[in-house]
Amino acid sequence: MTPDKPPAAFQGWRSSHAPRDPIGQRLKTISFLNREIGKKIGEALGVNVTDMAAMEQLLNSGPLTPGQLAERLKVSTAAATQIVDRLERVGHVRRERKTRDRRKIFVVPEEASVDRAFEQLAPMLDGLDGVIAGLTPADRQVIEGFLDQVVDVYRNLVGLPPAPPESDEPDASSPFPSGHAPGGCR
Repeated sequence: MTPDKPPAAFQGWRSSHAPRDPIGQRLKTISFLNREIGKKIGEALGVNVTDMAAMEQLLNSGPLTPGQLAERLKVSTAAATQIVDRLERVGHVRRERKTRDRRKIFVVPEEASVDRAFEQLAPMLDGLDGVIAGLTPADRQVIEGFLDQVVDVYRNLVGLPPAPPESDEPDASSPFPSGHAPGGCR
């Protein structure tokens, strides 16, 4: 084995799982670019990948307790506390106590950080909105059906149940217009 050549087992896996179909290749490209967009937003916000993942959870779900954040990030509560401390220090989140149960602390994203993240995403979202607006109703139906199946494959991989049928209403829980969120998440 030479340094330039991966092990035979890896070559076999890679060649048997590399997307051969142009659609599979484009999905792979979208996945890669989605990660790059997340990195770009993280750099603009001055946070690392882990902290950006926490920000995405908060932006998509709204306020969470540190324990809920730990569960979603699959980290210990101590690690989640460190993440929240870092995000709070740089002004991206604040801790709030709820009025009913003052013992419970929630982590809340700061509006200015939400705005900064959206500024990074706006050109992409506007471009996607333009592409979507140009679809015929028939094309739209085919693409929606295909994307629903792709989402179900991803959800299955991470242990989530299939997505409920989508409504045409925007996600009211999202802080972003039309349910858009950083990193391409909705």
